[in-house]
Amino acid sequence: MPAESYFQLMNPLVFLLFAAGFFTVHAVRPSRAMLLLAISYVTGAAAFTSDFLEQAEILTISVIVVGAIYAITATLASAGLALYYRSSAPSRLYAAVFVIHVFLYDWSLTANGAGWMSSFIANFGCGVIFTIGLVAIRGHTPRKIDKLVFWLYAISCFQGFARPVVLLYASGGSLSPENFDQALFVMMLHFIVGACAVMFGMALLVACSTEIIEDLRHNSVTDRLSGIYNRRGFEDIAERALRERKENEFVAVILADIDHFKQVNDTKGHAYGDMVIAELGALFTEYADRDRIAGRIGGEEFAMMVMGEPIHAVKDLAEALRRDFGRLRIDADSGEEGAFTASFGVALRQPGESLLSVIARADEALYLSKELGRDRVSCEIDVQVDKLRSVSNAQKRRQYRDGLTAARG
Repeated sequence: MPAESYFQLMNPLVFLLFAAGFFTVHAVRPSRAMLLLAISYVTGAAAFTSDFLEQAEILTISVIVVGAIYAITATLASAGLALYYRSSAPSRLYAAVFVIHVFLYDWSLTANGAGWMSSFIANFGCGVIFTIGLVAIRGHTPRKIDKLVFWLYAISCFQGFARPVVLLYASGGSLSPENFDQALFVMMLHFIVGACAVMFGMALLVACSTEIIEDLRHNSVTDRLSGIYNRRGFEDIAERALRERKENEFVAVILADIDHFKQVNDTKGHAYGDMVIAELGALFTEYADRDRIAGRIGGEEFAMMVMGEPIHAVKDLAEALRRDFGRLRIDADSGEEGAFTASFGVALRQPGESLLSVIARADEALYLSKELGRDRVSCEIDVQVDKLRSVSNAQKRRQYRDGLTAARG
């Protein structure tokens, strides 16, 4: 056994490192796809090790067994990739191709021994198995890193078909059962397979890791119950949007608060109250778009920042939300249907005003809606009118008292 052949031991070590990486991802977020990919790298390490031990005559291992382990590795990797990007894998097709592949490989070894034909069948069969996964994930790789995974995987598919042909040509047709184990083919096979597996594994681990990070970031700013931004997410996104807007551009805030919500929790339970919150959250989601940012900023309080629409249009939007919520009928476990209302407040941002200041003024309008009987929309103009009316009434009462005092004097 040439000393250079010990280079083959690098592949099992590298494969085990990637297996540990995919097992770690699976531990963080349990997934059949990650589990299959991790096992595929374990079986890949076993295949390379078995191949080395058999060639070094350290351990007698059937060549057909080694070939089957390589085929298992290809099948698990291809199915794992399909599961990751498609959430499903054609298991029957994989099983059929695997059985046919192993049968043909065994036949070629029995008929011709280890040579070009057996190596061609081994590589071609694995190439077909890989191609099943490639076809399955085509069109399902939205991110740039996913596209990189796709093309690196495509290279793995291609080299499975091309490698035996290229190396047979390079060796001048000299591959035979007698010199097969010592041929350049074996060294090149291990190097190319290992290099492709390393590049593919690195790209896929990065894709998985970035997805987990993106999900964690999304979850940190999303309210689990309503499905829209939580207070932190709403304020961060809304303030960022405000900075990108011109000072004279229309920006308004709608606040909504479910009426008598404490009574709902007390009489029908918190689970039912959660359903009510989820329904209002779904309504806000339905009305939200690129210029309408929605969030749940308190227990039963929701907010929406509306950009590019005048105050009367924003008030109409709040009215539509109020009407739609009032029409909802939410089923309780007892079979009863519940109808609910919400009060709304609307405020228009003044030039240079902060988001929190606009929210505070919208909250004043919301409080006025509560005072006036709930299930209504009030805007900051209504608040100003109400304040003026209060001042006017106070002045009249003061004048009346002053008049009585003067009359008694």
